[in-house]
Amino acid sequence: MNKIRGFEKISKNRFLCDIKITQKSEENLYEEIKLPKRSTKYSAGYDVFSIYDFELCPNEEVLLPTGIKAYMQNDEVLKAYPRSGLGFKYYSRLANTVGVIDSDYYNNPKNEGHIWVKLRNEGNKTMKIKKDEAICQLIFEKYLLADGDNYEGEERQGGFGSTTK
Repeated sequence: MNKIRGFEKISKNRFLCDIKITQKSEENLYEEIKLPKRSTKYSAGYDVFSIYDFELCPNEEVLLPTGIKAYMQNDEVLKAYPRSGLGFKYYSRLANTVGVIDSDYYNNPKNEGHIWVKLRNEGNKTMKIKKDEAICQLIFEKYLLADGDNYEGEERQGGFGSTTK
C-alpha cells in the first residue's frame, strides 16, 4: 500500500534521546504515545495529545515532545494550530503561532521528523493539562508554487532553523 499522508511514532531510541530534554525519564511513555486523531466526523484537525501531565503558569512556556512524525505528499504541508478551547479558557497559544511542518521534515537525518509543540500561557491562570489531553491540532493542506519556481534546493538535514542560511 502506498502511504499518502498520516502519522507514525518516531523510533524509541530517538524518543528516549529527545525526552531527556524535558527532564521526564519514564521509559514507558513511548509505549503510551497516542497518534493524532480527529475528534468528530467532519473535524479538519487531528488532535495531538500530551504524553504527560504538566502545569503552565501565566507567562510561562513549555516545549513538549509528541513522539510523532508525519508523512505527506511533496505538495502538502502539515500545519499546527492551537486548540480553540485552550485559547479561550487560558489564553494560550503556540509559540510560533502556526507551526509549519514541511513534507521533507519526515525522517530527516537529524531528528527523524519528531514534531514538538511549544505552548505559551499568556493568560492569568495556571493551565493544567493531563496526559492524553489534546494540546494542539494538525491540519494537512495542499500548497501552490509561483510561476517559474523551479528551485531544487538542498536536502533537509534537521528541524527548527535548519533552512536558515
